[in-house]
Amino acid sequence: MIIKDALRSLKDDFLRSFFYFLTLLVTSMFIYLFFNIMMSDPVGVSLLEGSTDLLATAVTVAVVVICLIAILFANDFFAKRKAKELAVRLICGATAFQLASYLLIQTVLLMVVALPLGILIANLLIPVLNTVLSAYLQSEFLIGIHSYANTMSAVILGLVIFWILMLNMSFALKNGAAMMFSENIMTKAGGAPVFYFGAIPQWLKATAMTLLFLVPIACFYLNSNMIFLLTILSLVGFMSWLDDVLIPWLTKRIHSKPENHLDVVSMGFLRTDIAIMKPNISLFIVAVVLLAWAMITKHGKPVEMMLYILSYVVMGVLLSMAILFKYSTELAVRKRYFNAMFQIGYLESDLKKIMTRQIICFYGLILAVTLLYLVNIFLSQMIAGVLSVNFMLVLLAFAVVPMILVGLINLLTYRSSLELKKER
Repeated sequence: MIIKDALRSLKDDFLRSFFYFLTLLVTSMFIYLFFNIMMSDPVGVSLLEGSTDLLATAVTVAVVVICLIAILFANDFFAKRKAKELAVRLICGATAFQLASYLLIQTVLLMVVALPLGILIANLLIPVLNTVLSAYLQSEFLIGIHSYANTMSAVILGLVIFWILMLNMSFALKNGAAMMFSENIMTKAGGAPVFYFGAIPQWLKATAMTLLFLVPIACFYLNSNMIFLLTILSLVGFMSWLDDVLIPWLTKRIHSKPENHLDVVSMGFLRTDIAIMKPNISLFIVAVVLLAWAMITKHGKPVEMMLYILSYVVMGVLLSMAILFKYSTELAVRKRYFNAMFQIGYLESDLKKIMTRQIICFYGLILAVTLLYLVNIFLSQMIAGVLSVNFMLVLLAFAVVPMILVGLINLLTYRSSLELKKER
């Protein structure tokens, strides 16, 4: 009976189940490919060799950590949406074991299908990657399948499975019915500022943070080897710029035109979204810039270039999906606000305009900042004669297109949640 109900729940919540499944599939495929590429040849990139490039090692650690973060966001997104189902079962007399079993059956079923399928697809992609290496990178290097790489992949995926099961069991067993029924799962916005300025005037703080944000980007053209460190410095300024410039500006706009209700509500939601999603935005930018910088400034072996390109593409997809999962979890609480607004006289068209403005502004901010970094990095390399225009456009597309797609998905699911709420 529990198995039948769990399967029905997966079917009823197909979209969220599919994205969770897709994250597991892409992650398992990438980890398997990544380690088999690294272990394929002694003259390639091998973690067992003392001559391994430090950047390649850093990229390896970074991509594995990012894969794990993406899975944790996907799991959080999936499990929290099952909270009400678990609460109903708890009220109806289900035991703790039954609650945990109900959630774990769904999780395990998706993992049992996604992980082997991801490894199968990775094996099918190996001949394609070998063709790319020989035809486009003029390399005799061939990617093979190696036992040590398979062992490392199995260990990492095994740890992923273990922690997912532990997290889901604790979620099912420790949360009470009242907490599961509550829609107030939105993360509290705010937190300690990056810098403490005391009594320094607001305009001076805003100017300082704007300079800290933009000046390191201008320095990309001076020394390409310092691009990543300059990006980290600039991101520190960007985080403070959000707190000291953008959010106060949004607040000022809200107070200056209170009669424009649609703008007031959309900017109020956007202000909260920015405060909540800052860590995800920073992680996306850091990962994309690190891999873009590695590709265009470190002219190593063809296998290293293949690793960087593959990592750049997959990290763009996974981190875009991580933002989708985290943001969708936060947006779930907004349904009750929109329902209340509809009850007091807002038109459905007005509410959809608010949602559209909110999503466009949020993802537009991410894309604008990402392009600010990437375009300046790529232009600095084009001026140096290292990068072609066509390759630059391809790299920009790999970073931008996944974020645009998840933005559209976020908008469609956000607006459809309003329609479902009204029907009920």
